[in-house]
Amino acid sequence: MVKLTTALIERKCSETQSNKSLTKEIDKEHVKKLTHLFMNNKFITAIGNIDSCTNLKIIYLHNNGINKIENLNFANQLSELYLQHNNLTKIENLDSLRNLKKLYLGYNKIAIVEGLENLTSLRELYIEKQKLDPGESLCFEPRSCATLATCLMILNVSGNRIYNLNDVRNLRKLKVLEAKYNLLENIQDLLHAINNLPFLQELHLQGNPVTKKFRYRENVIANHDKLELLDEKKISENCSKFFKRFKIERELQEAKKKLKAGNNEIKEDCSIPSPKLSISTTMLHVGSELLTNTSATKFQPWKASSSVNGFLKENHKLSRPFWKSVSKSKRNEIPVFPQEKFSTLPFI
Repeated sequence: MVKLTTALIERKCSETQSNKSLTKEIDKEHVKKLTHLFMNNKFITAIGNIDSCTNLKIIYLHNNGINKIENLNFANQLSELYLQHNNLTKIENLDSLRNLKKLYLGYNKIAIVEGLENLTSLRELYIEKQKLDPGESLCFEPRSCATLATCLMILNVSGNRIYNLNDVRNLRKLKVLEAKYNLLENIQDLLHAINNLPFLQELHLQGNPVTKKFRYRENVIANHDKLELLDEKKISENCSKFFKRFKIERELQEAKKKLKAGNNEIKEDCSIPSPKLSISTTMLHVGSELLTNTSATKFQPWKASSSVNGFLKENHKLSRPFWKSVSKSKRNEIPVFPQEKFSTLPFI
């Protein structure tokens, strides 16, 4: 078991100095002046007290056996921390590193991205290929995700069995997203996620099932305005414009189809029949009522007024026409004019 301490740092620094010069000794204040600490590949399993290194800006602790992040509260000026290829299971004790800009945590055993709610200056986070238990996938804690949404620009979550990008889509300042070799499959979820990332310039999704979907590349390019690189392939300006125009035309066609389908549904749902059918059905309806309703089939007898002489026909009394009021003898008579009226007429 090797523990990182100030004494270990001094010994390593002296060994480095002796390799460079056999006569020059290491300065006693050298540890305090250190800005870069190279302690990678040293079989370190724990981080001890190194608070004398107050000027550290970059710490290299990758390729060790560190189990816990601790004793780094003194490093207020730290900007980069390399902890990949260790045995870490949790992100913790980083609250005081408010100037940290790059954090490397790949190839550990971390299942939850947490403990980053105070790292308001973090620009790059690398947490790829965690050694997770079967059925487990990497997820983001809401408070840390809310902080990262205000500052993070580069994120690498490759190889973590991620099924969707619901947590990542809230990181609106992302410019580079690497999510290779995950379990992303739904193209609609992917498009919805990248639509919420307005500054995204590079997207790497190799090894995901979604990349085998029909027109995957065309859909991704058409749904983002600033994307410049997709799966290691550059996107030309003409290509981007073409796919966006194609998307707009396809959306118009789908809108027309939906409108036409909606009109057909309205016609089918409407209970008003066509005019020809309505007349015939109405006649049939009235006729059936007349046949079924006994009260409707009884007609009142037609009675003529007392002043008009009528006649009976099939037990109904009908009014006599006006010419019937004149007798046949009177109709056949020839009118006779008096002679005295003709004698007074002039002779022509």
